[in-house]
Amino acid sequence: MQGWLADMLDHKRAVFSFQFDGRSSEEILASPPSEHTTGDWVDGVRLHTLIWRDEATGLVCTLEVTEYRDFPAVEWLVRFRNDGTTDTPVLSDVQAADLCWKGAGPGYPILHRARGSDERPDDFQYMSEEMWGLRSTGRTARMTSGIGETCMAQNRDGRSSVEWLPFFNLQTGEDGLVVAIGWSGQWAAEFVHDGQQNVRVTAGMEYTNFKLHPGESVRTPRIVLLYWRGEPIHGHNMLRQFILRHHTPQQDGKPIQAPICNGSWGGTNTEGHLELINTIAEHGLAYDYYWIDAGWYGTSTEPCPDVFHGEWWRVGDWRVNRNYHPEGLRPISDAIHRAGMKFLLWIEPLRANMGTPVTVEHPDWFLTLTGAPAEPDESLLLDLGNPEARQWATETVSSLIAENGIDCYREDFNFFGSGQAFIARDTTDRTGITEIRFVEGLYAFWDELRRRHPNLLIDNCASGGRRIDLETISRSIALWRTDYNCFPDINPDAFQVHSCGLAYWVPLNAISPAARIGDTYRLRSALSAGLVFSLEEFGMSAVPSDEASAWAWVRKMMDEYRRARPYWYGDFYPLMSCSLAPDTWMAWQLHRSDLDEGVVLAFRRPESPLETASFDLRGLGTGAEYDFEDADSGAQWRASAGQLAKPGLQITIPERRQSRMLFYKRITAG
Repeated sequence: MQGWLADMLDHKRAVFSFQFDGRSSEEILASPPSEHTTGDWVDGVRLHTLIWRDEATGLVCTLEVTEYRDFPAVEWLVRFRNDGTTDTPVLSDVQAADLCWKGAGPGYPILHRARGSDERPDDFQYMSEEMWGLRSTGRTARMTSGIGETCMAQNRDGRSSVEWLPFFNLQTGEDGLVVAIGWSGQWAAEFVHDGQQNVRVTAGMEYTNFKLHPGESVRTPRIVLLYWRGEPIHGHNMLRQFILRHHTPQQDGKPIQAPICNGSWGGTNTEGHLELINTIAEHGLAYDYYWIDAGWYGTSTEPCPDVFHGEWWRVGDWRVNRNYHPEGLRPISDAIHRAGMKFLLWIEPLRANMGTPVTVEHPDWFLTLTGAPAEPDESLLLDLGNPEARQWATETVSSLIAENGIDCYREDFNFFGSGQAFIARDTTDRTGITEIRFVEGLYAFWDELRRRHPNLLIDNCASGGRRIDLETISRSIALWRTDYNCFPDINPDAFQVHSCGLAYWVPLNAISPAARIGDTYRLRSALSAGLVFSLEEFGMSAVPSDEASAWAWVRKMMDEYRRARPYWYGDFYPLMSCSLAPDTWMAWQLHRSDLDEGVVLAFRRPESPLETASFDLRGLGTGAEYDFEDADSGAQWRASAGQLAKPGLQITIPERRQSRMLFYKRITAG
């Protein structure tokens, strides 16, 4: 990767492309940059800036390249600016990444990728495809952020992880390249194999055809390339550590700690919340956050007991509903903090229903799917590219945080078809500008909230995990990664696919197991770095009876999660394929190489005929011995690294639809 970086900086390798006034970027970038500066090393990171100028039109093109000391990775961002006195000609087909990759070989390249989040059983499912094809035509794999199955017909969803996750691992023999995209809008990526050893990789916004006004500037998607040698899983684990180090919110110099949350419904009144908080305190349940979801705002008098009833969907009026909370949310917040927890609150400022105060007072702040005037109660999209609209969102949310002692701002984004709304606002010679301004505005909005409230955690929800990309995970965590978990009769085997598939790319995320008391299989199926494990009917679980065994099970599950949580910050090793098949097993290992210890989770699914399976553990020290402990039985035993690699760790699960959780640590000499 250092050679790749040197070629970039020496102007020997173009890594992006565009069309400008009928000319290819190859013509504009043919000359060396007019400016090339290199910054100082700061915490292992250094920025290089290259600038090209087209004097005839005033177009300025800037490439910002980030170099890392601790990873074989390179990162860049392209910007365009008009320094002229008139509009530029049209910029089109802007590819933030456009490069040719030739790996070590031999054999055909293999593309590893994952589905996005669209409330499906196969959300985040990991898959691999050999890029074979005819020598004359090659093989093309094209992915977009997509049209989700739940999106309105013919509308581009416009969120970044609906159809595909914007992370890819291109395996080329014994080495490979991880490609990550940072763009919280409509993107497209393409991998084209030429039938020999070369793969052309392009990625960028899906729609670009715009001129720039005098003084106007825009940015493009952020791109990261990470080089690896060996096995693909090594590349994935390098990516996990790279993200934890450089693209995860930090606290006290470390990645944020993913929390365990008690989720409660926002339509619950103050008395109900206080009673539940008291129950949590009485039973000594060590939650990190008390979570209040949708339904706490507005002026509706209609009961809103759950997600399927009431008018919680009518958003835009962010005053606390005094019919449910006569004294506001502060009494609840104070009780949460007295109980040793932090306060998480659901807010959705980027969407509003026509007829709420802000839409009546400022209809020009909002976008519609068609560009036509809004109908009553129509769902509208706040135009974050409008500075006044963004200021309103900033002041509204910041005031709620300050006045109510909010520790985690949970931002939902349930606007289906924002990509269509962006295009509807644009003119033909400005296609892409509304989306660019919206995405830039989103980052400015979040960054300002984090500046004003330095300890604030942002929970990134967009109808589940429909907005997971390099830029959002740099500022937030997805604590509700899929809306698949919102409905009855969901399959916990799908939770396993979600946990496993996303773990290849994004270390920190969470979901609820919707666990019923005593159903350990179901709860463990959803275990991730974070966990939403609730005592209220919030699509999750009911408050246990007063039976001591029920409360003991709750505490045991919470203790297991806390014990396993540190290992999600280490390496991830899938021990089975990421499959939904009901007649197989699912298993994975989490290993902290710095501690030489970890955890193994194994699931015997409902139709699996096998009672015993063996798994080759990874990452263990050569010649080392390890102590194991079964979280269920308490049984302990010792095994050598050689035994655990071959013939492997043997696990027996006598009954179907059961699990095993095994902790292990290296024996310290002496």
